[in-house]
Amino acid sequence: MPVQPADWPTPLPPISLPGRLVCLEHLSQDHFAELLAFAGNTEIWRYLTSRPKTPDLMRAYLDGLLRDYAIGAAMPFVVRRQPGGDIVGITRFKSVSREHRKALVGSWYAPSAWGSGCNTEGKLLLMKYGFESLGCLRIEFQVDSRNQRSAAALARMGAVQEGTLRSYIVTGDGYRRDSIIFSVLDSEWPEVKRKLERRLEEQLKVSWPPMNTDEHR
Repeated sequence: MPVQPADWPTPLPPISLPGRLVCLEHLSQDHFAELLAFAGNTEIWRYLTSRPKTPDLMRAYLDGLLRDYAIGAAMPFVVRRQPGGDIVGITRFKSVSREHRKALVGSWYAPSAWGSGCNTEGKLLLMKYGFESLGCLRIEFQVDSRNQRSAAALARMGAVQEGTLRSYIVTGDGYRRDSIIFSVLDSEWPEVKRKLERRLEEQLKVSWPPMNTDEHR
């Protein structure tokens, strides 16, 4: 059966996605101070292109994310611990394509959230929204080839490694980054969802309160 382009509104409706460990809240400039409070940690940005470590850089970064949202190209969220706790990162859909019904995931987290299950549930909530509410056909991830821990985590959840794009982007410190491409298709989502749910249950058993280790950034 032929696939039709998505009729998603522009911009997508601002929503929150509640979970057990975290709630994904629609991003706004009101989150500026909470994000800036931990953005100075250089470990967060080791493999990323953006480095909003100062007030001016963070303001410009949020402006860019919200511009992308306004034109329908992105859906950004802050990740807040449940219930009603601190913000521990940002996750979002970017490069949103209505024509091809796909999106790319980008995320970053505070060191205090690494290995706690926050990232696992963040991916679970975001992908569930993408596949089950929006009707995405494909959700993609791009990983710095040096970041083998993240690549292993994506493979473990069932994402398919498709290849490596050489010198694909330049990181914030000027490094020519090779990006490993992973994807999940709508037909693969039920199994990936089960694996993420199992992983989250394991982390809930051993990582409460959250630990300062990382399973995927």
